[in-house]
Amino acid sequence: MNNIDDLRIGLIPLATMAEGIVIQTQTSALCLKVNEGKVMCSYFGAKVADTSDMHNSSAAAFFCPSPWDAATGPHAVAISQPDGQLAFDPIYHSHQVTTPAADQQLLCIQLQDRRYPVSMRLYVLAHFDSNIFERWTEITHDGESPIVIRKAASATLRLRANRYFLSSFMGSWGGEASMREQEILPGNHFALGSNSTPKGAANGSPSFLLAIDRPAAEDSGEVILGSLAWSGKWEFSFVVAHNRNLDINLGYDPAYSAYTLDGGNSFTTPRMLLTHSLHGSGQASRNFHRWAREAGGVRTNGQPRDIVLNSWEGAYFKFDEALLHGMMDGCRQMGVELFVLDDGWFGNKYPRNDDKAGLGDWQVNKEKLPAGIGGLTRAAAERGIKFGIWVEPEMVNPKSELYETHPDWVIAMRDHPRREGRNQLVLDLGRTEVQDYIYGLMDELLADNPQIAYVKWDCNYTIVDPGSAGLAWDRQQNLQLDYINGYYALMTRIVQRHPGVIFQACGSGGGRADFGAMKYHHEFWTSDNTDPYDRVFIQWAHSYVFPAIAMGSHVTESPNHYSKRNTPLKFRFDVAMSGRLGLELQPQRLQPEEIAWTNQAVSEYKRIRPVVQFGDLYRLVSPYTHDLAALLYVLENNGKQQAVFLAYLKDHRLISEYGPVRLAGLDPAKRYTINEFNLELNQKPIVAETGRILGGDYLMARGLHIQWNWRALQSVAVEIVEA
Repeated sequence: MNNIDDLRIGLIPLATMAEGIVIQTQTSALCLKVNEGKVMCSYFGAKVADTSDMHNSSAAAFFCPSPWDAATGPHAVAISQPDGQLAFDPIYHSHQVTTPAADQQLLCIQLQDRRYPVSMRLYVLAHFDSNIFERWTEITHDGESPIVIRKAASATLRLRANRYFLSSFMGSWGGEASMREQEILPGNHFALGSNSTPKGAANGSPSFLLAIDRPAAEDSGEVILGSLAWSGKWEFSFVVAHNRNLDINLGYDPAYSAYTLDGGNSFTTPRMLLTHSLHGSGQASRNFHRWAREAGGVRTNGQPRDIVLNSWEGAYFKFDEALLHGMMDGCRQMGVELFVLDDGWFGNKYPRNDDKAGLGDWQVNKEKLPAGIGGLTRAAAERGIKFGIWVEPEMVNPKSELYETHPDWVIAMRDHPRREGRNQLVLDLGRTEVQDYIYGLMDELLADNPQIAYVKWDCNYTIVDPGSAGLAWDRQQNLQLDYINGYYALMTRIVQRHPGVIFQACGSGGGRADFGAMKYHHEFWTSDNTDPYDRVFIQWAHSYVFPAIAMGSHVTESPNHYSKRNTPLKFRFDVAMSGRLGLELQPQRLQPEEIAWTNQAVSEYKRIRPVVQFGDLYRLVSPYTHDLAALLYVLENNGKQQAVFLAYLKDHRLISEYGPVRLAGLDPAKRYTINEFNLELNQKPIVAETGRILGGDYLMARGLHIQWNWRALQSVAVEIVEA
C-alpha cells in the first residue's frame, strides 16, 4: 500500500472509534483508541473476556507521540521538514484489519500530518497461535523537497505497575548474549543498544525481557519478551516516571542515521517482535520459538539440520586436497553428514594463506585445490556426504585484486585514513553495483557447483568510518540504514535463486544472531568461543528468543583453542546437542576409541534431534544461579510425547547440593520410560530412574535424581518416551 486510496476498502470512520481497536492472539491483546485525532495505546497484556475493559486504561500512551511534546512519553518519531522545523503532527485518518493467513490479523492505521504532506502507517501483525505481535512503521513523503527522518521507532509501549525488572542480553566477541537482570527505578532512564553495523548483535542481542512486579521466573509471573528484526545498530529506551508509568521506545539506533527522504518515497522501520506471558519467561520463549519455526522467523524448511564437520579449527588456513579428503574420511567414520570448507580456499594473485590478503578475490586457489571446488564436491559425494563452503562477500582485503580495481567500493570517509579490522574493510552494500557484484559471484559459485548444500556467510568487521562514495555529501547518514536494507535485498535475490541451499549467518561468531538476518538464513553461528563451559551460558541466553534449530553448536578439540580449558568429550557433545550439533576438529588427531565413541554419539543425536530442534523448550535450572544447568525438550509426535533432558554440572564444590531436577511440560496422566544415553566408555548410568517407567505427574513433582561424581564438567543426557 503506497497511498491513502489503498485503504478505501474496510475503512472505519472516526465516529466509531470510542470503543477502540482491539487486535488479539490466543492469550494476549493490544487495544488502541483515538483521542482528539491522536492514536493511543490503552492496553497491552493478557486477553480479557470483555474488551471494553481495556479501553480506558490509566496507563494509556500515544502510539506515535509528537517529537516536541514531552508529556506524550518517549519521542518515537522526529522529522525535520523542508522549512527547517522539527515538526510532525500525525492525525488519525482511517484503519483497516485484514487476514493475511489463517492465524494472522494485520492492522494498518493510516495517519496524516496536519500541515505537511507526510503520512504514516502503523502496522501490527498478530500471530494467533504463537502469541507474537510484529510492529513496524512506514513513513511516506508526498512533498517535493526532501525531509530528514531523525528518529523513527518501530514500537512504543507504556505500562503501569509497581516494579519493573529488565533482563538484557548484552555481550561481546566470545561472550555473546550474557544475561543480566536489574530493576528499573523511578526517575531512571535505562538504555540498551549496539553501535555495530552490519552485525548488530556483536555488542548484544537486540532483545529484552521485562518482568512485571517481581524478578523474572521461568514458569510464573507476568513478562514481556521482545526482539528487533534488524542486523544493524539498535536502541531500546526504558524510562520509569515517579507515577510508576514505564515508557518503552524500541527500534534502530538513530545516532548518525538521520535519513534524508525524497518526495514520493517511503521509509519503513525494522519489525519489533513482542510477546506477553502470564506464565513466566519459559512460555514467552516457547511463543518465540513456535513463531520462528512456523512463521518464517528462521528458515527451517520443516527439516532437521544436518550434522556438519567444519574445517576451521581442524585446519585453519593450512590445507590441501589430501588433508581435506582425510577430513571427509573422518566424516564418514563418525557418521557426519556434511563437510564444510572454511576460510582459505580462494585467491591466486594474493593467496588466502592468512587473514591479510585475498578477501574479495573469489577464485579457487589453484595451488591448494588444483581440482577446484568441483573436485571437492565429487570427493564428498564419493564418501556419501554433502559439501558446504565458507564465504565473506561483504568484506575485502586492501591486498586484493578487487580492492585494486574498485577502491571506491569500500566504506570510508573522504580524505581520511582508512581504519582496518582483521586487515579488511567493508564493502558498501548500499550501492546497487556492489550488490550486483556479490550476487554475481555467489550465483556463479552455486550454479557452477550445484552440489554445494550449505553456505557459511561470515561478516568479520563493522563500519567504523561511515562514508560512501555512492552518496551525496548531504546524504551520508543514510549509509547505516541503506547498508542493512541492501544486505537484505541481496540475500533475497540469492535465496530465491538457490532455495535449496542452507545458509548460516556468522558475524565473528554471534554478531548476526537477529531475526532480520534469520529471515534469509537457517541458523546462526552462536559464538567463535567453542569452549563448552562458556557455551552453556551463551546458548542458554540465546534460547530466550531463538529455537535450538537456529543455533550452530560444535564439538571441538581439548584443550579448547581459545580458552585452553580441558573438557571431557562427553561434556562437549552433550552441550553441543542442545543446538544444531556439529564438529570442528581434525579427525586424524582423534584416537580410535574417540572416533568410535563419536560415531555412537552422532548416531544418538540423529535419533533425538527432531525433539531438540522442533520440541518445546523448558529451562529447568539456570547456570546463572546454580552450579548446575538443566533443560528439557518436549515434542509430541503421532500422538505420543518424547522428551530429551540435558544437564551440565559446571562446577563442583563440597558445599554444593544437587537435589532432584523436577521436569516440566509432560502430561501428568501419562507414563514415561527413562533412558540415559550417551554414556562414556564403561560408564554406568548416574540417573537413578534409568530403566524405570514413571508417571508424568511424579517426574514433574519429584524429578530425576542424578548421582554426580566428585568432579566438575560432568553431564547427562536422558531420553524420556511415553510408554
